[in-house]
Amino acid sequence: MNKNKILNISNSLSFLRLVLTIPVCWFLLNDNNVGFIVLVLIAMLTDFLDGYFARKRDEITEFGKIIDPLADKVIIGAVAVVMLFKGLIPLWFLVAVLSRDVLILLGGLYLSKKLGYVIYSDFIGKLSVNILALIMILIIFKIEFFINYGLYIALAALLASFANYLVRMIIMLKDGKK
Repeated sequence: MNKNKILNISNSLSFLRLVLTIPVCWFLLNDNNVGFIVLVLIAMLTDFLDGYFARKRDEITEFGKIIDPLADKVIIGAVAVVMLFKGLIPLWFLVAVLSRDVLILLGGLYLSKKLGYVIYSDFIGKLSVNILALIMILIIFKIEFFINYGLYIALAALLASFANYLVRMIIMLKDGKK
């Protein structure tokens, strides 16, 4: 498989998740919980399927390593902005989500420039995104426990994934190779 190929099933699914950001946020802004949850479930399915097809069909590309986590960051960040606007989360939580994502993006760009390699999402990163998404959904649906404690659980997952990414990046820089 051409590792620089852009158009394949895996990358198309990631791109679809990126495009779903707009209607997901529109449904959330307009309190259409059914539309919101249906599109979020579709987005989560595309997140699972893009990785599955990339491995199964040997479609792991450098572009896919970028668009997959970018789609996750865009949809999570956009939903978090809408949640702040609707008074569902505090500003500090939005800042934590966006700061982590921007730092990972900048680190990835630096690593790519330095080594010519894009760091991929791993299990811890995917797990933290899914924990964050689930907690955000439970807050949107006003599940009391998650309104009170969910942000701290999500923050712990964000910090764990950021620390994991930082360690992986440092090891790659130290080794100077993939």
